[in-house]
Amino acid sequence: MKINLKCLTFLMTYKCTSECKHCLYRASPYQDNLISLKDVKRDLRNLKSIHSIDSIYFFGGEPLLYFELLVSLIQEVKKLEIPNWETIGIITNGFWGKNDSVAKKYAKGLKEAGLNSFVISVDAFHQEFVPIDAVKGTIRAAKEVGIEWIKINGKSFGDTEANNHYNQQTKRLIKELEQEFDVDEIDVRPLMVAGRAADTLAKYLPMIELTSVKCKRDDIRNPTYIEIDPNGWVWICCGIAIGNTRKTSISEIIRGYEYKKHPILCRIGDKEPVGLLELAIEKGYKPLNGYAGRCHLCFSVRRFLRPFYPEILVPAHVYQ
Repeated sequence: MKINLKCLTFLMTYKCTSECKHCLYRASPYQDNLISLKDVKRDLRNLKSIHSIDSIYFFGGEPLLYFELLVSLIQEVKKLEIPNWETIGIITNGFWGKNDSVAKKYAKGLKEAGLNSFVISVDAFHQEFVPIDAVKGTIRAAKEVGIEWIKINGKSFGDTEANNHYNQQTKRLIKELEQEFDVDEIDVRPLMVAGRAADTLAKYLPMIELTSVKCKRDDIRNPTYIEIDPNGWVWICCGIAIGNTRKTSISEIIRGYEYKKHPILCRIGDKEPVGLLELAIEKGYKPLNGYAGRCHLCFSVRRFLRPFYPEILVPAHVYQ
């Protein structure tokens, strides 16, 4: 029986033009890893045999740092004619829109390769590094070449309605884009207090009681969203591996996955992140006085647990 995946995402690289305060993956200009075309082709062919996939996305880091490879990856998805797929997309910060000719070349190349979904990150955090005029250049180019779906994706600091400097700036930026462009979707959601955000932003958010914590991942028991990083690690949630495609085929990893047998995800699936906290306390973890949400709790505990589970809580740099 075929298993339906709503979304398969390839994290092409941890390298990025930016080093955003809120980055879950700790992407930066100093990272140098890169996914290979060979690995992606192998994983796609393997998945096609047992799964239907609604959407396939490529992101990072910043995928447009490797334009030629990205085009080849998109072409590979198109060639396979995966049953039921609806979307081939990218997520980008739009740095490449500074130059109109480059923006047009990239957008045209992506469209001709088969891209039909274009998601651009816009918020106070990204715009510390990427000028809003560059973002406008990428949107303009994407619309000119006829990319079907253009979405603005942003992160709020705390609740989306919280009145703080970051959220005020994000609203101004998005309003500026709305006045100039007719985009298909705008999606702003609270940032996850994990990765770099746990170090740079958590202390500025209100702390919550542990009893009120609940994980929002509703597919831990039966995953429908799979992410593969440049090292072959397969995630249901960033930094929690359920296998590695360089050791085991992706189809075997998914078919063999049972959350109750996973030492980390079984705790989250059964008792929410508080269950993971109990495991850490058993191993000597001293809880913080409070946590800035469920993701902050989960990430803080996982960071402590990483030496005990070095082949599950990966890659190492996410937890540094």
